[in-house]
Amino acid sequence: MANGTHNPVESLIEDLPRTRASLLPALWRLVEHEGTLKRESLVALSELLGVPAAEVYGVASFYALFSHDVPSESPIRICTDVICHLYGADALYAQVRAVAGGLVHESPCLGRCDTPPAALVGRSVVAPASPEGIRRLSQESQLW
Repeated sequence: MANGTHNPVESLIEDLPRTRASLLPALWRLVEHEGTLKRESLVALSELLGVPAAEVYGVASFYALFSHDVPSESPIRICTDVICHLYGADALYAQVRAVAGGLVHESPCLGRCDTPPAALVGRSVVAPASPEGIRRLSQESQLW
């Protein structure tokens, strides 16, 4: 930053290209780090990526699982939208639900259509997701 202070958002995305294509990965990093999407972080992200603030907010508000201003604790969510469905999300959901029960919920798009199927375990994305990967991360996160 110009005034010599350190920008925590910049540290989170330092390895990402400064393009619009980095927007979703950067938003996930913000959520994983802060537990929410704060207005000031979205503004900083807009400036760092050179993407209009309205577009950053539009993408962030499109995905229902991005929490705004209030941190949310999430159980296990498995994306069952079209692309993940085509890559076996329904079977994955059934397998994980058989073990974890009520901790598992279907989810709208997690923004990881490039590596389906996707799951959200706590605040961490698993993609491509497998029962073993979800179980391992769930145990590390002490969800089950």
